[in-house]
Amino acid sequence: MMDRIVILLTILIGGGISLVLLMGKGSFLIAGYNTASEKEKRKYNEKKLCRTTGIYLALITVLVLGAEIMGDNIPDWYLALTMGGVFIGLIPTLLYANLGCRIKPEEEILLEESPEKELKRKKARKTGTIITILITGAALVFSTVLLFTGNVEVVIQNDQLEIQGSYWSDYELPLSEIQAVTYREDFETGSKRMGVNSLQLNEGTFQNKEFGEYTIYSYVRCKDFVVMETTDGVLVINGKTPEETRTLYEKILAASGLE
Repeated sequence: MMDRIVILLTILIGGGISLVLLMGKGSFLIAGYNTASEKEKRKYNEKKLCRTTGIYLALITVLVLGAEIMGDNIPDWYLALTMGGVFIGLIPTLLYANLGCRIKPEEEILLEESPEKELKRKKARKTGTIITILITGAALVFSTVLLFTGNVEVVIQNDQLEIQGSYWSDYELPLSEIQAVTYREDFETGSKRMGVNSLQLNEGTFQNKEFGEYTIYSYVRCKDFVVMETTDGVLVINGKTPEETRTLYEKILAASGLE
């Protein structure tokens, strides 16, 4: 679970920093440039350098996000694409940052800037810092909400079971397709193949030793489950508490005619 949290935070923070850099801000985040002397910094187009770095970081963030969405079901070609994007993409990024972002000698900014220009430069850096802090803070808040909130609502109506889960697509199952319903207190959820695996919810396609791939909409803290074998595979759900799960089980049994 902790590795999922780290990956999610990395994606959100990486996305936030990418956005700042793509705006031409946040040059203090670029390794090497942020420790260079003022004389050396004036040899580069700062906005172009920020955007170049931002494009590369955004590419990595998108690739990692794709890998997280796919879960354990990542095809070999996507792994190759990700590795290529990270390592091979680094070479042209560094070359362009060092060559394409350089200001031509005749265009270099004079070192003897007026106090007004120096003040504007400091204000711009301060603004970039504030924007970065705000975006990073927003990313952390969003990740916290995603990790610790969410609901699964199960409704039986019109001869079908309707499941509405936060952060994942809804699910509908005709009651006539339910072949067996069991109440389980010893169910192993296994690992995520594709979907949501937070501290609050498990949603999407998971895989375990008992059923292989199956569909789940459940609360992580509740260890009781309703397991349904259907014509389309196995569906697993639960409520927030064992009591809610038991009630849900009895309703599904009655509605499906499998009592």
